[in-house]
Amino acid sequence: MFTRYSACLILLASCVTLNAQEFTAAQLEAFEKDVVPLLEANCLKCHGGTEPKGGLDLTTREGILKGGESGPAVDLQNPDSSLLIQAIKYDGLEMPPTGRMAPKQIEAIADWVKQGVAWPADLKALHFEAPKAAPTVNDETRKHWSFQPVRKPQVPKVDGSWGLNEIDAFILHQLEQKKLTPNPKADPRELVRRATYDLLGLPPDPAVVEKFAANPTPEAWAKLIDDLLASPHYGEQWGRHWLDLVRYAETNSYERDGAKPFVWRYRDYVIQSFNNDTPYDRFITEQLAGDELPQPTPDSIIATGYYRLGRWDDEPADPELAYYDDLDDIVTTTGQTMLGLSVNCARCHDHKIDPLPQKDYYKMLAVFRGVRRYGDRSDESVRNNSVTEIDQPEHSQLHQAAMAQYEREVANVEADLKKIEDKAKPSFVGVENDEFQYEMNRVPIIEKRQGTVLTDKEVERYRRLTQRRKQLQENRPTGLAQALCVKEDVAGLKPTYVLLRGNPLSKGEEVAPGFPEVLSPPNPEIANPENGKTTGRRMALAKWLTSSSNPLTSRVMANRIWQFHFGRGIVRSSSDFGFQGIRPTHPELLDWLAATFIEKGWSVKEMHRLIMTSAAYQMSSRNRSDAYAIDPVNDNFWRFDMRRLSAEEVRDSILWANGTLNQTRMYGPSIYTKIPDEVKAGQSRPGAGWGDSSPEDQARRSIYIHIKRSLLDPILESFDVADTDQTCPVRFVTTQPTQALGLLNSRFMQEESQKFADMIVEAHPDSLDAQVKMALERVMQREPSKEEIDRGLQLIATLQSDNKLDLAQARKYFCLVALNLNEFLYLD
Repeated sequence: MFTRYSACLILLASCVTLNAQEFTAAQLEAFEKDVVPLLEANCLKCHGGTEPKGGLDLTTREGILKGGESGPAVDLQNPDSSLLIQAIKYDGLEMPPTGRMAPKQIEAIADWVKQGVAWPADLKALHFEAPKAAPTVNDETRKHWSFQPVRKPQVPKVDGSWGLNEIDAFILHQLEQKKLTPNPKADPRELVRRATYDLLGLPPDPAVVEKFAANPTPEAWAKLIDDLLASPHYGEQWGRHWLDLVRYAETNSYERDGAKPFVWRYRDYVIQSFNNDTPYDRFITEQLAGDELPQPTPDSIIATGYYRLGRWDDEPADPELAYYDDLDDIVTTTGQTMLGLSVNCARCHDHKIDPLPQKDYYKMLAVFRGVRRYGDRSDESVRNNSVTEIDQPEHSQLHQAAMAQYEREVANVEADLKKIEDKAKPSFVGVENDEFQYEMNRVPIIEKRQGTVLTDKEVERYRRLTQRRKQLQENRPTGLAQALCVKEDVAGLKPTYVLLRGNPLSKGEEVAPGFPEVLSPPNPEIANPENGKTTGRRMALAKWLTSSSNPLTSRVMANRIWQFHFGRGIVRSSSDFGFQGIRPTHPELLDWLAATFIEKGWSVKEMHRLIMTSAAYQMSSRNRSDAYAIDPVNDNFWRFDMRRLSAEEVRDSILWANGTLNQTRMYGPSIYTKIPDEVKAGQSRPGAGWGDSSPEDQARRSIYIHIKRSLLDPILESFDVADTDQTCPVRFVTTQPTQALGLLNSRFMQEESQKFADMIVEAHPDSLDAQVKMALERVMQREPSKEEIDRGLQLIATLQSDNKLDLAQARKYFCLVALNLNEFLYLD
């Protein structure tokens, strides 16, 4: 019996003749144009290289003439009966096995056979490149730098007086090897601005700048850092970095893009964790398995909202595939964010670059196999699968009264809503009955009945009641709070299989929970929790990630902390420490930082103090032609890299400059900024799911803006806000026309410039000079020079004389220009 491969051997071996033959130019052209591409695409993968299958080598004429194990594949005397032609026509035999070729392709090969298998005399062999085999897990691949245990290297000895701590010794040692010297120290005013933006994401108060500039001692610098780390706004800045990594958003994406209930509590948890300097090992443990801790807390339950941040298809065409897509999102985010490995690339096959077999991917996936899907189809399923009550017993003496009042109000609102809905439902048509089960669709469907089935007052009442119900759901009395969290289906837990080609219908080998084999991990220590509500698998993962034997966790986070201070990591590919990732520019420094991170109890704030008190951090960003000629991309850190403010920093700084930023209100449900109707028109239902916050709330920091995947705040989007569909380790800075146009012409900038003008007039009603000076001081956070003030005054005068603007208008446009200054938008 022929196998598919032996059939191919017979078919093609017999398609040649041993006798040399002359071929026409047309025959040779047809061979090169039509036949060769088909052989390369369909045959040479198996019948080429050093060990062609069945002994049949199709890359040379000699190989074809020799044939393979199964003998001739072509009968030149009777070509139509050749096995080759039968096989490509799927007449009994079927070649290629991956799928039948197109009729024109079959005809091309058949003609080639019938005409004697034309082959150019000067063609020795067809080009063949053997596919690169995926790396295997062995002693050699385990030698990769990031797979080695973290060991604290000895600090190098260097000459000279430059340097303030161990970090500088590593930096200077490499600079000396490259014949480079470090930049001098930055100006004190630049340092205050750099530190304040790095830690708070806000401009420094000019008075603080001048105070340090008058006494820029190491002691004053250390105190400044401590003061900034003690600010509650520190958590807002560094929490935003973490939210980028875990693809934080507050809606589900896809067509409806519905809101995720209570997701803002996760954001608040992250902010509070950074402010409290929660040890990093505890921080990731709470997110992965906060519900599996021996004594779960409200915060640790909220932390598991990590699993609910991704996209959710509420109406999948293939529910089982959608389930595995959801698990893949978790494996992807966990692998890249915490391990710095693209484990997800092994979903359908062995990883092509890293030694990560497909089996390792499914061992990781098995850890999360018990996690319930975010929801099925309805809002009720989301509440059942992903929402829980969290206990806050500190005010328990008030709970009974608060609960009674709360439940009465909820019942009254629900009853009033039901009366209006019952009146409207008989008029529903088509898909409206199905769509009405989603809360986000109810108001629009009811509004369609205004003036017919329902009166104007009834529709308006329905709107108010819906808004009130939402407020009640999000603001339960203390002790009744709800949170988005993970839940597991222990009773329905199914085995995990390797899915061939990632297809849920093609199950392969069954696997147990485990970790990437190349890291030589121990077997997971899975303890079944007594409450029977979880599998214990996620806690096993958390313990391994935070163990001293894990070579990646501390390296990856130490590199991220460095990245968010210096603009790039010691490993530039900060979520890829694998074979394809960029090797560290300072490997020993990275290991020293990773080891120190663990020694300091995984304290992020201690790492800030260490990094920011180094001479490397305090270097000037000024260019030097001699150093630039040797190291134009600053691989060796001979200077500090200038950077543009992030999207949130741009918006928050504008509000800070004009005095409207509402810094005092932190935490709580997200707010909605004004978005032009023209932008909302891009939605499938323009404006759906976007609220209208009070002016005071709209002036809150950008981290509190509602993140709707299908509708982003325009100024944040244009300045490269994080992609929320997947983990975002680096925000790549773009330069595009919409940035300049938005900062000059947008409604937001026009309104904020007017507020800025009003502010400086209120402060100095009788002095235009003082107004200009104050505006420049606010945007530059330093004392402006006389020349800079004169230039501002000249602009106002020119706008009045040449453009016929009155003083108020000219002052507004001066403020607009001030908010567009490079010194405002860039950080030295």
